[in-house]
This record gives sequence, C-alpha cells and structure tokens, in this order.
Amino acid sequence: MKCIKKVKKKSIVIFSLIMLALLLVLSACYKPIEPSVNPSPSPSTDVTIEPSPKASPSLEPSPTPTPTPTPTPSLEPSVEPSPSPTLPPKGEYIEYLDAYVDFEEAKAMSKDIIYWNKNSPPIETLDKHGAITHGDKQKKEIYLTFNLGYEHVAGNTERMLDILKERNIKATFFMVGEYIEVFPQKVRAIYEDGHTLGGHTYYHFPPTYTMTEEELIEDFVKTEELLEIALGDKYEKMKYFRPIASEFNERDIYVAKSLGYTTVLFDATYDDWNRTITHGFDYAYSQLKKDIKQGAIYQLHIVTPDNIEALPVFIDELLADGWVFKTFD
Repeated sequence: MKCIKKVKKKSIVIFSLIMLALLLVLSACYKPIEPSVNPSPSPSTDVTIEPSPKASPSLEPSPTPTPTPTPTPSLEPSVEPSPSPTLPPKGEYIEYLDAYVDFEEAKAMSKDIIYWNKNSPPIETLDKHGAITHGDKQKKEIYLTFNLGYEHVAGNTERMLDILKERNIKATFFMVGEYIEVFPQKVRAIYEDGHTLGGHTYYHFPPTYTMTEEELIEDFVKTEELLEIALGDKYEKMKYFRPIASEFNERDIYVAKSLGYTTVLFDATYDDWNRTITHGFDYAYSQLKKDIKQGAIYQLHIVTPDNIEALPVFIDELLADGWVFKTFD
C-alpha cells in the first residue's frame, strides 16, 4: 500500500509539471490582436432609419384634418366707423390764438365806420357778429367796465380795486397793450381779485378800421403775448374786446370774433376820459346817476380822481336799492 501511495503521489507531481510546462508554452505563443484604426464600421448608405412612431391610442393613423376655409370679410363693418375729420375752415390759421381768419370774407366786409355812443340805435351788423351793447333790460343788473390805457394818477388802479373788493363787486377791465407792458404787477392784481380781463388794442392808436387785416391780427397777438408775460402760468386768453374811441367797422368785429373775442360796447358813459380835466365829485356822481337803467353797461375811466371819489357813494346806493353788479363771464 505504501508503494501504491508513493506511485500516485509521484504521478500527480509529474502531471502538474506537465500542465505547468504546457501553460508556459501557450503563454509564449500568445500575440494580442491590435485594434483597427477605424474601430467603428462606416454606416452603410443603404440603411434607412425609421423614426420612432408617436404614441397614439390607436394603431391606425389619424385622418388628415380638412383645412378650415378663410372666411370672406363682410361688406358691412362690424363696428361703427369713425367720423371723418372735420376740415379746418378756409382762411389763415393764427397759431398763437388757435384760430382761423377768412381773409377773403374779411376784405369783403363793409368798411363803413360805425361811430358808437351810449345813445346809438340798435345796429343789425352788431347782432350779426355777436357784439354786446347792453345787458338784460328786464333785470336790475349793472355792468361796470373800465378802460385802462395809462396810469396818469399813480395808485388809481389800486384804489379802484380796493373800492370793488370792499363791496365784493367784480368788474371788467379792458386793457391797452402798453398798459400791460408797463404795469404787469397791476394787471396781476386785477386778475387775482377775480375781475374779467379784456383787450383794448395795443397802442390805442390808430383806430382799428385804419389797419390791414394782418396789422389788426398782429395787434391782438401782441396784446395777448404781453398778458401771458404778465400772468405767467396763470395766463388765460382774453375773451372780450372793446374797440378804441368807439369807432370801428364790420371787418374789425368780424376779425375779433374769428379770433375768439366777443366785442363789448356800452350804453352808459360820460366824459371821464380826459386826463387834463378834473370835474370833481358832484359832476361825476350826477353823470353816473343819469345812466341808471336795467342791464346798463357802464364804460368808465380812472385817469382822474373823479370816479375814485364818486363810485363808492354811487355803488352803495344801488346795492341798498337791490341792484346787482355783474361781469360777462
């Protein structure tokens, strides 16, 4: 038995050596395969890649939708059309006053001079162009208006403003352009007290009927420009106009109306405009009393002390009798 075991052990050793020798031989003969320069084969141009089908609840393809025809627009609009823009009237546009003046019509107007006074009869031409000559003749109303040309007596404007303020009365002041230019602070005081402002031409001479249409328009523009300088950001375009010396023609008031002004005349006045003549309290008071009537428009001046002295008494008596003092606004 020992001999058999020895033989088996010896056989195993020999077998192991043979196997080891065989592995060494195989290792020596093994040569690794080198990779190709283009490891990935070029894709064949014949191969078509089918896109993945979109998920669909049905295996059958959806039918091609029928295109919706474009509706034919209706001949009638569905909304109200915007109105056609109003064409500006024929004539020349005055940009500063935002107004048009028909020069042909102005030139065709009557050039006959109208000499207006407090006793003048009604004139159809004035009604045609909206001029005001009196107030409501059925009411106890008085309109006080003052023409301001120059400050011949220093402080008269302030005195008159105090008289009116103490009685809570408003008046209308028709101002010459030169007055506005020389006394802007007085103009501001008149405006701030709530009185109505009106134009009375720039120079107060020559009369408007002697001017061309262009000169008359320039006169209005220049006066407004001075008022805008005087009032600054409080400026408002004037609405009223009074011709100088109560002398004018139809063309003048037509141009004034075209520029946005209402011509205001009067039916109560007296000779208080002459700065070289002082009549005194009694004369001024009696003249004021003569013209009392319903709807009266008083044209007054303050170039002398006369109205400064007489008006307080005159106003107080009328107020006590139930009269009302008004302006045109």
